[in-house]
Amino acid sequence: MADNVTLNSGSGGDTLAADDISSVKHQRVKIQHGADGSATDVSTASRLPVELDSQALTAILHTITAKLATDTIQNGLTALTPKFAKIDLTATGTVVAAVSGKQIRVLALVMTLELQTGDEEYTFKSGAAGTALTGTLGGSTASAINYPIEYAFCPVGHFETASGSLLELSIAGTTPEANGSLVYVEV
Repeated sequence: MADNVTLNSGSGGDTLAADDISSVKHQRVKIQHGADGSATDVSTASRLPVELDSQALTAILHTITAKLATDTIQNGLTALTPKFAKIDLTATGTVVAAVSGKQIRVLALVMTLELQTGDEEYTFKSGAAGTALTGTLGGSTASAINYPIEYAFCPVGHFETASGSLLELSIAGTTPEANGSLVYVEV
Protein backbone atom coordinates (compact mmCIF):
# COMPACT_ATOMS: atom_id res chain seq x y z
CA MET A 1 0.00 0.00 0.00
CA ALA A 2 1.05 3.59 -0.56
CA ASP A 3 2.21 5.90 2.16
CA ASN A 4 0.74 9.38 2.68
CA VAL A 5 -2.91 10.51 2.46
CA THR A 6 -4.39 13.17 0.17
CA LEU A 7 -7.15 15.18 1.83
CA ASN A 8 -10.22 15.85 -0.27
CA SER A 9 -8.66 13.89 -3.11
CA GLY A 10 -11.41 14.91 -5.61
CA SER A 11 -10.43 18.59 -5.46
CA GLY A 12 -6.65 18.22 -5.07
CA GLY A 13 -6.37 18.82 -1.33
CA ASP A 14 -3.26 18.80 0.81
CA THR A 15 -1.20 15.65 1.33
CA LEU A 16 -0.50 14.46 4.85
CA ALA A 17 2.58 12.34 5.61
CA ALA A 18 1.71 8.82 6.68
CA ASP A 19 3.24 5.38 7.00
CA ASP A 20 1.22 2.38 5.89
CA ILE A 21 1.64 -0.49 8.37
CA SER A 22 -0.46 -3.59 7.62
CA SER A 23 -3.05 -1.53 5.73
CA VAL A 24 -3.39 0.99 8.54
CA LYS A 25 -2.22 4.56 8.00
CA HIS A 26 -0.13 6.04 10.82
CA GLN A 27 0.20 9.79 10.61
CA ARG A 28 3.73 11.20 10.55
CA VAL A 29 4.19 14.45 12.45
CA LYS A 30 7.07 16.79 13.20
CA ILE A 31 7.63 17.44 16.87
CA GLN A 32 7.52 21.06 17.87
CA HIS A 33 7.73 22.93 21.15
CA GLY A 34 7.05 26.43 22.39
CA ALA A 35 4.78 28.62 24.41
CA ASP A 36 1.09 29.04 23.56
CA GLY A 37 0.78 30.66 20.12
CA SER A 38 4.26 29.64 18.89
CA ALA A 39 5.86 26.48 17.46
CA THR A 40 9.56 25.72 17.02
CA ASP A 41 10.63 22.60 15.11
CA VAL A 42 12.83 20.25 17.12
CA SER A 43 16.34 20.10 15.67
CA THR A 44 19.93 19.81 16.80
CA ALA A 45 19.88 23.61 17.19
CA SER A 46 16.58 23.64 19.12
CA ARG A 47 16.36 20.50 21.22
CA LEU A 48 13.15 19.25 22.81
CA PRO A 49 13.06 20.42 26.44
CA VAL A 50 12.71 17.48 28.84
CA GLU A 51 12.15 17.66 32.59
CA LEU A 52 13.05 14.61 34.66
CA ASP A 53 11.37 14.04 37.98
CA SER A 54 13.71 14.16 40.97
CA GLN A 55 13.68 10.37 41.51
CA ALA A 56 14.69 9.65 37.91
CA LEU A 57 17.37 12.34 38.00
CA THR A 58 18.76 10.99 41.27
CA ALA A 59 18.90 7.47 39.81
CA ILE A 60 20.81 8.74 36.77
CA LEU A 61 23.26 10.85 38.77
CA HIS A 62 24.00 8.09 41.25
CA THR A 63 24.89 5.51 38.63
CA ILE A 64 28.52 4.81 37.82
CA THR A 65 29.66 2.30 35.26
CA ALA A 66 32.49 0.12 36.53
CA LYS A 67 35.72 0.38 34.58
CA LEU A 68 39.37 -0.37 35.04
CA ALA A 69 41.15 2.98 35.05
CA THR A 70 44.61 4.05 36.12
CA ASP A 71 43.96 7.78 36.29
CA THR A 72 41.26 7.82 38.98
CA ILE A 73 39.56 5.72 41.64
CA GLN A 74 35.86 6.36 42.32
CA ASN A 75 34.69 6.99 45.88
CA GLY A 76 30.94 7.14 45.31
CA LEU A 77 30.55 9.90 42.72
CA THR A 78 33.92 11.49 43.52
CA ALA A 79 36.93 10.73 41.32
CA LEU A 80 40.12 10.39 43.38
CA THR A 81 43.59 10.62 41.85
CA PRO A 82 46.03 7.90 43.00
CA LYS A 83 49.24 9.29 44.47
CA PHE A 84 52.57 7.67 45.22
CA ALA A 85 54.92 7.87 48.19
CA LYS A 86 58.47 6.61 48.64
CA ILE A 87 59.42 4.79 51.83
CA ASP A 88 63.07 5.21 52.85
CA LEU A 89 63.34 5.33 56.64
CA THR A 90 65.79 4.23 59.32
CA ALA A 91 63.77 5.80 62.14
CA THR A 92 60.12 6.66 62.78
CA GLY A 93 58.96 9.15 60.18
CA THR A 94 56.20 10.58 58.02
CA VAL A 95 55.41 8.60 54.87
CA VAL A 96 52.57 10.91 53.68
CA ALA A 97 51.98 14.40 55.05
CA ALA A 98 48.59 15.28 56.53
CA VAL A 99 46.00 16.91 54.27
CA SER A 100 43.40 19.09 55.98
CA GLY A 101 40.00 17.40 56.06
CA LYS A 102 41.23 14.28 54.19
CA GLN A 103 42.01 10.71 55.13
CA ILE A 104 44.98 8.93 53.56
CA ARG A 105 43.80 5.55 52.24
CA VAL A 106 46.57 3.09 51.29
CA LEU A 107 45.62 1.08 48.18
CA ALA A 108 48.89 -0.82 47.60
CA LEU A 109 52.24 -1.23 49.36
CA VAL A 110 55.57 -2.86 48.56
CA MET A 111 58.52 -2.61 50.94
CA THR A 112 61.36 -4.48 52.56
CA LEU A 113 62.03 -4.38 56.28
CA GLU A 114 65.52 -4.95 57.57
CA LEU A 115 65.57 -7.42 60.48
CA GLN A 116 69.27 -7.70 61.32
CA THR A 117 69.14 -8.14 65.09
CA GLY A 118 65.61 -9.49 65.42
CA ASP A 119 64.31 -6.65 67.60
CA GLU A 120 63.18 -4.36 64.76
CA GLU A 121 59.46 -3.55 64.68
CA TYR A 122 57.47 -1.55 62.13
CA THR A 123 53.90 -0.23 62.47
CA PHE A 124 51.89 2.16 60.27
CA LYS A 125 50.09 4.78 62.37
CA SER A 126 47.48 7.50 61.92
CA GLY A 127 49.17 10.71 63.08
CA ALA A 128 52.53 11.23 64.76
CA ALA A 129 52.82 8.56 67.48
CA GLY A 130 49.11 7.99 66.83
CA THR A 131 46.76 5.05 66.51
CA ALA A 132 48.17 1.86 64.98
CA LEU A 133 46.71 1.05 61.56
CA THR A 134 48.55 -2.26 61.15
CA GLY A 135 49.83 -4.88 63.51
CA THR A 136 53.57 -5.01 64.17
CA LEU A 137 55.50 -5.97 61.07
CA GLY A 138 58.80 -7.72 61.72
CA GLY A 139 59.43 -8.60 65.34
CA SER A 140 61.67 -10.67 67.53
CA THR A 141 61.33 -14.05 65.77
CA ALA A 142 63.31 -13.12 62.65
CA SER A 143 66.89 -11.95 62.33
CA ALA A 144 69.52 -11.21 59.68
CA ILE A 145 67.06 -10.94 56.80
CA ASN A 146 65.40 -8.38 54.58
CA TYR A 147 61.72 -9.13 55.02
CA PRO A 148 59.48 -8.32 52.02
CA ILE A 149 55.97 -6.93 52.60
CA GLU A 150 53.43 -6.62 49.78
CA TYR A 151 49.85 -5.42 50.00
CA ALA A 152 48.49 -5.92 46.47
CA PHE A 153 46.27 -3.26 44.94
CA CYS A 154 42.89 -3.08 46.67
CA PRO A 155 40.44 -0.40 45.41
CA VAL A 156 38.78 -0.07 48.85
CA GLY A 157 42.16 0.23 50.57
CA HIS A 158 44.08 -1.74 53.19
CA PHE A 159 44.04 0.93 55.90
CA GLU A 160 43.49 4.68 56.26
CA THR A 161 44.34 7.51 58.62
CA ALA A 162 41.91 9.65 60.54
CA SER A 163 40.79 12.83 58.77
CA GLY A 164 43.58 15.43 58.71
CA SER A 165 46.22 13.00 60.04
CA LEU A 166 49.58 12.14 58.51
CA LEU A 167 50.60 8.56 57.73
CA GLU A 168 53.53 7.53 59.90
CA LEU A 169 55.74 4.46 59.85
CA SER A 170 56.75 3.83 63.45
CA ILE A 171 60.11 2.05 63.64
CA ALA A 172 61.83 0.56 66.68
CA GLY A 173 64.88 -1.65 67.20
CA THR A 174 68.66 -1.73 66.92
CA THR A 175 69.23 -1.40 63.15
CA PRO A 176 65.89 -0.81 61.45
CA GLU A 177 65.47 0.20 57.80
CA ALA A 178 62.34 0.27 55.64
CA ASN A 179 62.43 0.82 51.86
CA GLY A 180 59.65 0.71 49.28
CA SER A 181 56.66 2.61 48.00
CA LEU A 182 52.92 2.87 48.37
CA VAL A 183 49.92 4.02 46.38
CA TYR A 184 47.26 6.06 48.17
CA VAL A 185 44.29 8.36 47.67
CA GLU A 186 43.00 11.24 49.75
CA VAL A 187 39.35 10.70 50.78
